[in-house]
Amino acid sequence: MKSKNKHITAWDWVLFVVSTGLIFLSSLLLVVSGVLFLFIRLIKAKPVWVFVSIPVLISLYVFLQWSVIPIAWMAAGDSVEIIVKDGDSMHQVVERLKEVNLIKHGTGFLILSKITQKDQHIHAGKYSFKKGLTLYSLLEDLFEGNVVLKNVTIPEGLTAKEIAGIFKREIQMDSAEFIKATEDPLIIRSLNLSALNLEGYLFPETYKLTWGISPQKVVQIMVEQFQKTFNDSLMKRAGEINLSLPQVITLASLIEAEAKEQKERAIISAVYHNRLKRGMLLQACPTVTYGFPELDRPLMLKDLERDTPYNTYRHAGLPPGPICNPGKASIMAALYPADVDYLYFVSKGDGTHVFSKTLTEHDNAKNKIKYLQRKSM
Repeated sequence: MKSKNKHITAWDWVLFVVSTGLIFLSSLLLVVSGVLFLFIRLIKAKPVWVFVSIPVLISLYVFLQWSVIPIAWMAAGDSVEIIVKDGDSMHQVVERLKEVNLIKHGTGFLILSKITQKDQHIHAGKYSFKKGLTLYSLLEDLFEGNVVLKNVTIPEGLTAKEIAGIFKREIQMDSAEFIKATEDPLIIRSLNLSALNLEGYLFPETYKLTWGISPQKVVQIMVEQFQKTFNDSLMKRAGEINLSLPQVITLASLIEAEAKEQKERAIISAVYHNRLKRGMLLQACPTVTYGFPELDRPLMLKDLERDTPYNTYRHAGLPPGPICNPGKASIMAALYPADVDYLYFVSKGDGTHVFSKTLTEHDNAKNKIKYLQRKSM
């Protein structure tokens, strides 16, 4: 005779769960009671061992909590980021860690940093912390400066104000503080420069920077890069053509502002050198624009009459200082002008220029360019 099939009912599941739970609780009670029994026997037999073992157990617990057991992850996602700024205290860092739910209470972390004497050696920058790290590895990252780096490219020919805008966009730097740093006399003197501001000495380059870095530090990095580029041999060359460092950089900034084609840099340089030797006005439009910072439209003829120290249509010689930050190519062009007799140049509108030796040639070139532009319209 075949037995009837029996199906597992809901009541069977309830009995299974309850019985399993009771078995687990009874086993746990047996373990706890056994430990308590041994602990009581130990107190009676060897009380000194108890007092020795307590700090050992506490130390073991702390070690496991700090170095072995991962931080209880409360943050959304598998990683979180914070930015540490130059000069931030450990207390400020802990507050940011709490804001992103990486740690719940900062007291233990502050104590750990004090014990390990790492609270005074925290590096600025952006940090990315991933799920599974321990409190100690978190502190080590801050101490070692394991920051996220950002490549920030500064093109040739930008002004300090334009550079400040790039840093604000790329690494959230305070642009006003950056400009302030470029005009700080103490910073300028510390960099062994004689200038009213650092316009012209903020070398165009791609820099690996950290979020939270101070504007003062960035200014120092850029000027030091300039000083590496403008080495002793270039300084010697400046002396050979009777130009000071500020004069070379000011001239290079004019070349940078005018030249769009590499092959024309040395020729444009020659035009300026030739005009300076003859005592002619440089008549460089970019200097007018620089001295008229509120200008928000293309330069017009009437603007050339505006009297500012930078207007080379009204004032002879080089302007008071650089009008942008030139790259090495323009610096080399300023030091090594082409061997030509040109005194004039006019833009063709496509990035290149027509160069002339006489005013008549120059006027003819301008008229021809205007004619061609009207014809193409």
